[in-house]
Amino acid sequence: MNKSFVLITAGFGILSTLISGPALADCPTVADMETGIRLTDLDGGTETYRTQSTYFVKGVYNDTAASGSEYLLMKGIYLVEQFDFENGSPVSGSRSTHAFPLKPADAPLPVDGARWDTEVLSLSGGEVLSERESYIFGPLTEITLGGCSYDMNPIITIYHDEDGYEEKLHYLPELGFAYLVEIKERNKPADRFTYTRIESVQN
Repeated sequence: MNKSFVLITAGFGILSTLISGPALADCPTVADMETGIRLTDLDGGTETYRTQSTYFVKGVYNDTAASGSEYLLMKGIYLVEQFDFENGSPVSGSRSTHAFPLKPADAPLPVDGARWDTEVLSLSGGEVLSERESYIFGPLTEITLGGCSYDMNPIITIYHDEDGYEEKLHYLPELGFAYLVEIKERNKPADRFTYTRIESVQN
């Protein structure tokens, strides 16, 4: 799986106090989702989230070499579309789409102790697959990003048809999107991602 949503550090109940951030008065709010909210990681890569429509959030990951990925998240959590780009141009054959068996308005938001098991119809590389995914929601807590504090629900996502590949996300209900903090393949060490700054995107 590509690093998509970007989605940073922390395991399932660990809070991260991250460095080099804006002053508290400059901390982004949900109003900034119209123009975008950007996270910057330790390597200088960025992830930017903005409201696409009522139930969808657009995310863009840029590495330091002008390459990355663009994705669309239902309810700011569930991946419904993704493609890679290099030097600002889409990579041929990299697009994948994912259909969930419900209306966007009915997609669940995190509730402490809840779990959502679902089938997802995916189209990737010209192949259509029916895949099983599970979303496990943890308790509401608080996290600090670049000097800004937000409520946060941890989410574990399990991709059963990819040999149990897992992602750990942090969902920020005040902003309406989830970002990636860890990926783990079976029998391999986890890869964790650390963001050091959060800021609003200025037009």
